[in-house]
Amino acid sequence: MKLKLLIAAAAAAVTISAAGLSAFAAQDTGAFADGTAYLNLNKIDWTDFQAEYNNAEIIGNGTYTVSMTASEAVDLGQFNALEIINGEEDFGSEYTVTIDSVRINGKEKRSAESYTCSADGDAVTTRVNIYNEWNDPDGAENSAGVPDCRSADGDIASKSARIISADDLVGIKSLEVTFTVSGIKESNSDLAESAVNTAEQETEAPEETAAESGEAPSEEAPPAENETKVPATGNVPAAVMVFAMAVSGVTAAVSGKRK
Repeated sequence: MKLKLLIAAAAAAVTISAAGLSAFAAQDTGAFADGTAYLNLNKIDWTDFQAEYNNAEIIGNGTYTVSMTASEAVDLGQFNALEIINGEEDFGSEYTVTIDSVRINGKEKRSAESYTCSADGDAVTTRVNIYNEWNDPDGAENSAGVPDCRSADGDIASKSARIISADDLVGIKSLEVTFTVSGIKESNSDLAESAVNTAEQETEAPEETAAESGEAPSEEAPPAENETKVPATGNVPAAVMVFAMAVSGVTAAVSGKRK
């Protein structure tokens, strides 16, 4: 029973965390699991630049943070956005992502409100523009046949695809974006379903002790003369193995999505 509780606690610790994923240089989004939120940033000359990224794994409604720290100051170009891999497929075309804060080089720079859409209207990956010179919110439908642009308050007209100014794109050493996810239904999140299943398993009746079952307690054989008896410290390696199991289990739940 203690081991089961430890498994549940480790799994919860993994899923509730921001699931930081760091990568040096350009990010390989093709290797990202479904539900990974990341910064899609581009230099003004569209060349690669070295940076360390911290991404977030979306597991349900809540507030998350992603960030980028460049090896040297860069000037960003005409398109930069927050994106969530397969967010439209996983969470539906009704949930919203609202950017609460954009901190550049440690200073708050958000000057307009954001809106949620799908990347290129494909109803697959979710996009929230940070600075996009080519887009503005409109009433167009995505490939799923529903309005593509949406916001948590329903007021699309007041939102912008450029929530920071062009001047803010120059000399960026660090960029941190905090955002709030809302409107995800439990049925649209495999990780939420997994958490429910784990909770249900923990409600099972406790195991019977030998005294309660009427069985005689087993006697432990004495150690041989040349045998050294090791103290029962198995909980430490067990915790390490359980944490690894929790990490691999959550990753499998996210990456093994139906397409």
